[in-house]
Amino acid sequence: MCKFNIPFDGNADEILMGAGQQIANAGGVFNRASAAHGDFSIATPLGKVEGTYKVRQQSFDIEISDKPFFVSCDRIEKELRDRLK
Repeated sequence: MCKFNIPFDGNADEILMGAGQQIANAGGVFNRASAAHGDFSIATPLGKVEGTYKVRQQSFDIEISDKPFFVSCDRIEKELRDRLK
């Protein structure tokens, strides 16, 4: 399991809408349970990545619950940081 925090500037709803669209375009699933939290899953060439997020003021708390063995938490964090900019 991986846990990390990604700070952001701007409006969380707008960022999450964009992230949800990117995940959907890549064939993944993005569920917003509420304005403050949700879950996601996306297939990669090495296997599925699944996780949850919570919005806390100006940051996202991300918890990855399932990932391919050969994909590091650092790699997932970097990809999510790049996508949430």
